[in-house]
Amino acid sequence: MGRSGFERLLCIWILAIGLPLQIVAEEIPQPRSYARKVTAIDIIGNHQTNLRTILTELPFQLNWQVNESDIPQMTERARQNLLNTSLFNFVEISIRYPDRNSVEFLIKVEERWYIWAFPLFEQEARNFSDFLRLNDGAYINYGVYFKHDNFRGRRESLKLRLLTGYRNQILFDYQKPSLNQRSGWGFTAGWLIYDQTAYSTVLDKQVFLKTLGNRLLEQTSFHLNYSYRFQLDHIHSIKVGITDTKASDTLLIVNPTFLPEGKTHSRAVDISYRYSWDRRDSKVYPLSGNSYEVGFSRRGFEINSEYDGFFQGDLIASFQYPLANRLYSGSRVLLSAIDKREVPYVFRTGLGYKDYLNGFEYRVIDGSSFGALQNKLLYELIPRREKNIKWVPLPQFSRIHYSVFAKLHLDVGYVVNDNQNGANNMANTLLLGYGFGLDMVTFYDKVLSLNYSFNNFGEHSIFVHFNLAM
Repeated sequence: MGRSGFERLLCIWILAIGLPLQIVAEEIPQPRSYARKVTAIDIIGNHQTNLRTILTELPFQLNWQVNESDIPQMTERARQNLLNTSLFNFVEISIRYPDRNSVEFLIKVEERWYIWAFPLFEQEARNFSDFLRLNDGAYINYGVYFKHDNFRGRRESLKLRLLTGYRNQILFDYQKPSLNQRSGWGFTAGWLIYDQTAYSTVLDKQVFLKTLGNRLLEQTSFHLNYSYRFQLDHIHSIKVGITDTKASDTLLIVNPTFLPEGKTHSRAVDISYRYSWDRRDSKVYPLSGNSYEVGFSRRGFEINSEYDGFFQGDLIASFQYPLANRLYSGSRVLLSAIDKREVPYVFRTGLGYKDYLNGFEYRVIDGSSFGALQNKLLYELIPRREKNIKWVPLPQFSRIHYSVFAKLHLDVGYVVNDNQNGANNMANTLLLGYGFGLDMVTFYDKVLSLNYSFNNFGEHSIFVHFNLAM
C-alpha cells in the first residue's frame, strides 16, 4: 500500500470512527416511564402493504409509555419515515386522547402503484446533461422493463430489465430490505454487452470507441448483499460480488491498461462494508436533518491472477438547515481515496462518474482520491401543493403534489492524480462550480432540476437533471 494512499484511507477512517460516537446519544426514545400510554395504533389505506412493514417504521409502539410533549415530534417523525419508504404518496396521522393517561394514533396511508411493465427508452450517459451534449442517436437504450415494488406487501422489490441499443443487458434484481432490528438481503444478476464504450479520458472528457456489430466488452456479474437495521436510523450492510469481464483485442489495442495486467479476460471479486445513519426529513429532497455514510471496500481482487485489486474508502455527510420562513441551506461533503496511484480503466475512479460537481457535468476528472464540498441555498417559490386530477381513473395517479424551489449553488472540489498526463488538466487543482437554478419536486420521488452553472475554467451552460433511474 502506498504511503499517500494509506494516509488518505487513515484520514477517512478516523472520521468514520468518530461519527458513530457523535450520534450514539441521539437514539429513538425507548420505552420507559412516561405520562401517556399508547393504547391504539389504527392503520387504514394499506390494501397491499403488510401491517408489520408500517409498524416497523414508527418511533412508538403499542403499550409504550410516551411523554406527552414528545408526541407531536414523534408523529412527524413517523410520517417522514413512512414517506421515505417510497411505498406511499401521502401519509396522514391523527392523534386522539381518549383519557388523561392514554394516547391513540390513526394512520392513513395512500399507497402507490407497485407493478410496472412498459417499454423502456433511456439515456446512457453519466448524467442527463452529458447525454444531451453527446447525443447522436447512439447513446440510447430501449427494451422492456418489469418492476414489482412492495412485493408480497413487505417492501421487497423485483426488477427485470431487457435492453438493447448502446448496451445489451439482461438484469434480474431482488431486494428484501432490513426492517427495524431485522436483517435484510438481496442479490443482483446481470449480463451486459457493449459495442461502444468509453476507453480513455482526454481533455477531461470520456473518449469512446464504437464498432459495427462487434463486441467490444462483455460483463457477467452476480452480487449478494446483506444488511442489518438497528433502531430505525442505523444500517450496516455487506456486499460481495463477482464480475467476469471480457474485452476485445481492439479495445486492448487502444488502451492496453483497460483490464488488469493488459489481459482480455478478468474475473474480479469485490467485497464492501457500509454504515449509514440518516435523520433527514426526506431522502429525496431533504430540507432539514443530517445523514452520514462510511464505506470501505476491496475492489478488483482477481481470481487466478497476480493482480490483488485495491482498497477504497469513502465518506459522505449531508447537512440541511431551515434558515427562515421558506429559506433553507444544505451542504454535502464527499471524500474518497484508494491505496494505489492508478487502477485499470475498467475500475476508473475520480469525480464525474458516480459523483460530480455542478458546472462540471461534461467532465470526468480521473484520480486516486478526491474531496468535494457542495453547498446550496434554497427558497421555496411554490410551497407544496396538492391537486386532484378528476379525469384520471386510478387513485395512485389522480392525486399529485408538487413544489418549486429557486436555488443558488456553490461546489468546491479537488482530485489527486499522481499520474496526471498532458491530455488532462483538471486534476491536482482547485475545482470551483457555481450558479443558480430551479428545482421541481413532485410525487413518486421525482425531482427535475434546471441549472445555469459556471466553473473556474471559463465554462458555463444550462444543465438539466432528472432522476429517471429505474
